[in-house]
Amino acid sequence: MTHLQLGFIGTGRIARALIAGLSTRPNTTLYGFDSNASTLRDIAADYPVRSVISIPAMAEQAQVIILAVKPYQIADVLAELKPSLTADHLIISVAAGISSEFIRANGIADLKVIRVMPNTPAFVGEGMTAICRGTHASDADVALAHDLFSAIGRVALLEESQMDAATALSGSGPAYMFHMLNSLAEGGVQCGLSYSDALLLATQTMLGAAKMALNSPKTPDELKLDVTTPGGTTEAGLKIMDEQNISQILIDAVAAAAHRSRELMK
Repeated sequence: MTHLQLGFIGTGRIARALIAGLSTRPNTTLYGFDSNASTLRDIAADYPVRSVISIPAMAEQAQVIILAVKPYQIADVLAELKPSLTADHLIISVAAGISSEFIRANGIADLKVIRVMPNTPAFVGEGMTAICRGTHASDADVALAHDLFSAIGRVALLEESQMDAATALSGSGPAYMFHMLNSLAEGGVQCGLSYSDALLLATQTMLGAAKMALNSPKTPDELKLDVTTPGGTTEAGLKIMDEQNISQILIDAVAAAAHRSRELMK
């Protein structure tokens, strides 16, 4: 197996989750650079990450570079990185709303780019990462990115035109789930439960339902019918959800997040 020199520019939350998943990977050396020296020191203390003194130095050390910085920082990072880049480098970006073409155009003409959108459940090994390839990325590059992000959960290969939707659905999605969990728990409190008991009941129920949806050949609508008895408690709850048009609210939430993702490139 070829030894992989893998570098992170930015060692914040998503980078930390990926580093945790890759820290025991064989034949891989991890490098890190962060403008916040204390952040880099902290992650190097917890994982086998070799500190790099500058962004240009990262290109000398790592053949695969993960850009784990905020979208507004990408152009500045690439400006520093560009003089040291070669056609052999592979850039993987986790920046929401930043296209692979923007990265290539601000790098070198034949730069290989993979754009990814992970999410925060990566911290517990249950992440969902969407991947798309840039113009010059090969099948082998895509396979490598798929392998790397499989260390923190599941991976879906999409077209770049679908990445705003993925950002809105899975990238922002954990916040929607947490919002719903809190509301369900509050409903349990109003019905006589303690908040801690209600949150446990709601959280484990959501986890179990999600696993059923992942592993069952049935659609979510079919699984919903399996739980619903005519005239029963589930039907009473679903009736309120239908009256309040919860389905449309969730659809609109994803649409709004996708719109904002598209705006980030303007």
